[in-house]
Amino acid sequence: MTYWKDSLLVGVAIIDREHRKLVGVIDQLMEACSQGKGRSAIEQTLDFVISYAKEHFRDEEQLQEKYTYPGMIAHKKLHAQFVANMTSLENEFRQTGPSVVLTGKLNSSLVDWLIKHISTEDKILGEHIRKAGGS
Repeated sequence: MTYWKDSLLVGVAIIDREHRKLVGVIDQLMEACSQGKGRSAIEQTLDFVISYAKEHFRDEEQLQEKYTYPGMIAHKKLHAQFVANMTSLENEFRQTGPSVVLTGKLNSSLVDWLIKHISTEDKILGEHIRKAGGS
């Protein structure tokens, strides 16, 4: 199953490219889970998502500043909440090790939050950037 759909495109090249990469990691984790390898994929996924999300959020927030996005403060808070949630899951992994429960939490957090965030918040951001002359 693939979670990437062109309906997730926001129309801003750098954001779309980075979203594809993040959603690709979700796809890889789901594939590993379907093959019974989800536990071994947790650490790799957590490490990548936390690191890459910070980079992606920095890029998005720079664009928000550049194009004077009116929802910038609220959007930045959503980013911080996501990183805090992923860091909490990473801490849980470090303390208790891989588990089916943790894999489920990770899958749910990534899919639910990221897809919803792209589909709602980032679509609005993309429209603002495009209207302000960015792409």
